[in-house]
Amino acid sequence: MEPEKGISSIKAAADAISKLKQGWIDKETTVNVGVIQGGEIRNSVPEKTEVKVECRSQSHEKCLRQSNLIKEAFVSTAKALGAKTEIKMKLAIKSYCISEDAEPVKVAKQAASSVGLQPEVKAICGGTDAAHYNEKGITTVVIGMGAKAEHTKKENITVADMKKAVSMIQRILEELSD
Repeated sequence: MEPEKGISSIKAAADAISKLKQGWIDKETTVNVGVIQGGEIRNSVPEKTEVKVECRSQSHEKCLRQSNLIKEAFVSTAKALGAKTEIKMKLAIKSYCISEDAEPVKVAKQAASSVGLQPEVKAICGGTDAAHYNEKGITTVVIGMGAKAEHTKKENITVADMKKAVSMIQRILEELSD
């Protein structure tokens, strides 16, 4: 009955989010607010709000710096509004870089060429299983399979591109079994 006496967790979260630079921060680093959950009923000042933010970078140091900036935005906003905040940070994947001269890169390029594709080696900012293998010392590359509009409702891949991907995998397995 006295909303002016409450501290809206949704407002605090929104204020903190508005301080964040989102999308591509630089050519290697992204920030995305992916989940916001708060409140229980529409006629009450919400006590709790959960926000899930992700930061990715091709530079581990940049990722850590950006993560700390995100944390500071939430901590300082909560303090300014008299709200409480609990921050849980988790490193899900550490960035890595593989030389174009590495054997797995050469094998992947040969496999792509064998199905009529022009191989293109580039760094990505995606979270893949390859990151976990590379962190354990198993040099692993990611091979694109022709998907279009990734991570959207229109994501798709043609049957022809899937067949090429399967052929590339077969070629790699043949190369590695020699």
